[in-house]
Amino acid sequence: MKLFYSILILVSITFLMSCSKLVEPPPPSAPELSVHKTGILDKNSPNFHGKLVMSLNWSMKTCQRCHSTDYSGGITDVNCNSCHTEQNGPEACNTCHGNFNDPTMIAPPRDVNGNTSTSSLSVGAHTRHLYENELGSEIYCSDCHKVPQNYMDAGHIDSNLPAEVIFNGLAVDNIATNAAYDHSTGTCSNTYCHGNFEFLKDSSDYQFMYTADKMVGNNFSVIFNKVDDTQAECGSCHGLPPEGHIESALSNCGSVGCHVGIVDASGKIIDQEKHINGIKNVRGN
Repeated sequence: MKLFYSILILVSITFLMSCSKLVEPPPPSAPELSVHKTGILDKNSPNFHGKLVMSLNWSMKTCQRCHSTDYSGGITDVNCNSCHTEQNGPEACNTCHGNFNDPTMIAPPRDVNGNTSTSSLSVGAHTRHLYENELGSEIYCSDCHKVPQNYMDAGHIDSNLPAEVIFNGLAVDNIATNAAYDHSTGTCSNTYCHGNFEFLKDSSDYQFMYTADKMVGNNFSVIFNKVDDTQAECGSCHGLPPEGHIESALSNCGSVGCHVGIVDASGKIIDQEKHINGIKNVRGN
């Protein structure tokens, strides 16, 4: 009888232990952690990381906390430089403006908000000045802007749009020290490159060409987003010939020796380096 009760007790204990194991709840699964919302890599998504950076006033310091200061992965092991292949990675100029696929084109079309229309003041005539310039010597970004060495430099992303226009170089050559840009109207005024210049007779080796004590340009004020060939057409920046120059037919400019090799008989510029360069190029000089 004692043996029977002993067996019954063992069976009961085994049954109770097995039941407790069955009803014991499973351990909770680890939650899936995600810093970014869905669509962080989709440029068509409102959560695209480019829009995230824009919302941070273009500062990438937040990105560096997880992806490392050189964007090589950091604690995330996600290397930003695998897509941003330029020398400075995500900090390359054409990441935020210009052509993302062409590091030589760092100015709009494609401004920091994605605009590409020339009617936008942030796009305007950038292409005409920098990439399709057929009228004069090379124009640099630094002629109109303070160009940073690093994207976090003072004067770059530390202020609100629009971008500051700080004329320098060719824009203020000769006497154009009062060059100015009006953001509200998109108007450039008093720039050398659009006719704010004077060449004095007293200092010229060709005084016989003067009808006054100086030759002056038209000082034409141009509208930056009026890209219809009217803002830099021949005769807009200076008269044909300039005021203070002896009268001469346009066809003579490049044919009688004074500006040979610079313009042809129709007035077309054939040597850009000798036009709008701050120098009076006469007889090949």
